[in-house]
Parts: sequence; C-alpha cells; structure tokens
Amino acid sequence: MSPFFKSRLHLASLVAAALLLSGCQTAGVQPRAAIDATASVDASPMLRQDAFKGIYEVTVAAGAGSVFVASINGFGKENAGFIQRLDARSLQLLQTIQVPHRSFALGVNRVTNTLYVGNTMEGSLSVVDGASGIVKGVIQLAVPVKDEKGEESMPHTRKVIIDEKHNRVFVTSPGQPGLIWIVDGATNTLTHTITSDGVWTAGAAYDEQANRLYVSQGGINEILVIDPDAGQVVNSFSTGDTTDATVAKNSKHFFINLAIDVKGQRLFSTDASTNQVYVIDIASGKTVKTVPIGIGALDVIYNAQRNEVITTNRGVSRSQPDGSGALTFIDGANYEVKRTLDLPVHPNSLALTPDGATLYVTVKAPHGEKHPAWRKDAADSVVRIDLR
Repeated sequence: MSPFFKSRLHLASLVAAALLLSGCQTAGVQPRAAIDATASVDASPMLRQDAFKGIYEVTVAAGAGSVFVASINGFGKENAGFIQRLDARSLQLLQTIQVPHRSFALGVNRVTNTLYVGNTMEGSLSVVDGASGIVKGVIQLAVPVKDEKGEESMPHTRKVIIDEKHNRVFVTSPGQPGLIWIVDGATNTLTHTITSDGVWTAGAAYDEQANRLYVSQGGINEILVIDPDAGQVVNSFSTGDTTDATVAKNSKHFFINLAIDVKGQRLFSTDASTNQVYVIDIASGKTVKTVPIGIGALDVIYNAQRNEVITTNRGVSRSQPDGSGALTFIDGANYEVKRTLDLPVHPNSLALTPDGATLYVTVKAPHGEKHPAWRKDAADSVVRIDLR
C-alpha cells in the first residue's frame, strides 16, 4: 500500500475516533429544552402523575425529599406488596421496594427513618429501612379467628400511626369487634392488643403532648381515648345517635378516618355514613360542628400551619356508583368550606409535608366497567399540590 493511502486511512481513523469520543462526551449532557421542562415540572404548583397500579396510601419520607406510595398488583394471597419511592417534586419513580405481603397502609418514623407497611389482608406490618429500602422484617399482629360456622379468617390491619417520641406504632383493625395493636418500634414486638367496644375500628390520631391515642369507629362510642402506656381505653366520645349496637348495621355512623388539632384540642373525623366531617371538642367529648363534604367521605388531615382541614370523598356509593370525587378545604376557624377541588376519578389518601406547604393525594381509577370513566388498563395517580 502506498504512503498516500496509508496516510488517508490513518486520517480517516483519527476522524472516526474523534467523532466517537465527541459522541461519548456529549451523550451525557442534557439538552437545554429537557432541563427547562424538568424545571417547569418541578416548579408547577400542581402536578399529576398517572403511572401506577393498585395504589393506596401515601406518606412523606424522612427529609421530605421523596414520598412513599403503597401498591398491590393483585388481591390473591400469592401477591406481594410494593412501595414506590417518588421524587417529592417531579413525582418521578426513584425506587421500587417489594415487601412480602400486600401493602395498603403506610407510616413513617422520621426519627429512626423506618417505614411501616400495613399488610392489610395478612394482619401484619412489614418493617422497611427508609434509607435503603431493605425489608428488616415482618411483625405478625393478628391471629386467625373462627366465626359461628367454624370458618377461619384473619383480622385486617388498617391505619398505621407513628409515635416518634416513644418509638411506637399504633395499628387499627376494622373488625367486629375492632382491635387496636401497639408495637414497640425498638424491638419490633407487640406490646398491647386492645379490643374495642365498637365495630370497624378504622381511623386513628395521636397526641404526643398528652400521650393519648384516639381511634374512630362505628357503634355507640364513635371515638375511643386510649392510654398507650397502659394499653387501656380510658374514655370514649359518643354522638348519642346509636343506641343499639348489638348488630353492626344498627350503627348510625362510621367514623372512617381521624385527624387531630393538638393545639386546639379538636378531632376531625370523616363519617362514611353521613358524608360529613364531625368536629369534636376533646375536653368535653361533644360534637361542635358537622360539615358536609360529598358522597364517599374517606380521608381527612389537619394542616396546623394553615388551620385548615382537608378531606377526600370518592364520589360514589352503592346507590350512586357513577360519580367522581373531590378534595374539600375547610377553614379551621369558622368551619366554612373554602374551596372544593374536583380530582377525578376517586381521590383516596392524603399526606402533608411537615411544614404544611405541600399536599399529596392518591387517586384511584374506576374499578368497575359500568362506571362511565372506566377505561381498560387505566392507571392510578399521585397528585402534588403546593399550598402556598
């Protein structure tokens, strides 16, 4: 081969190498348009991410840089549970954590950075390291029970509430009767099992200053007051509307979820039977106000920084299965509805950042094909709402 052709080949090789190196150097550089789009998404005061299947509760992780969302991929006993960690601003998926059992409820101890996952159908808690996502173990709370026919079932877990000061976990069980479990977070052991005098013990809220746990339910006494140290019910509040609780269906109310205003010593409970928020004065145990919020009343949260109560209602009931739900924002000073935000199709669970500045909502797609908004393979959603 002549020197000329050798020179040409050598030059071509150098050019090709330079192009390859150039490609390697620029491949990792994000285009300006993509950077601007990401910044725009992060800065948006409201953001919706439709990318999930079978989601339930949401909670804010320690440090508030991410949120956890509980999900399942089926209701069978063989199904696992999943926790998605999302970026707190963009709602982009950062991590998927698989837990041994189906996951519905969430609670985070931000002091120990431990995530507790309510395995509803199995009556247990999965314990997850909040930093690494490593599953540290499972705490079995419920024991199988037999009904009058001799058929065996497992009491379900529902709400998971954290006591960061004393490193405890409170878990409700909406059975007949209801149950409340208290777990020592240091040893991951069950310390107390409390049997309720009512049914469907579902909601819970904890007053760290007074060291009192409040749970909400159906039956004669819609609210129970519990001393968690002793593991005993020390008081109860009743609307007085239910007089015969020998049969669960006689209950006039089902206080499905509960929130607390520690400073003002008030409880707020969503009543799934009347679709109202009940405002209860803790000192007297009396109902001071009821606020209608719409069909399918579900979750409630109190924002102390804004003196504001926020609720979800799913928008459907057995008699009205075609509706769509909303968020309701209630003024904590006068109990007037400040605004209602439609959030189709079925708003589910709520979570607030510790500073009260950002709200997260899980939204369920319709389950039944008869719903007008049902679509094949429709996704569930997570919504971020900036409140300032």
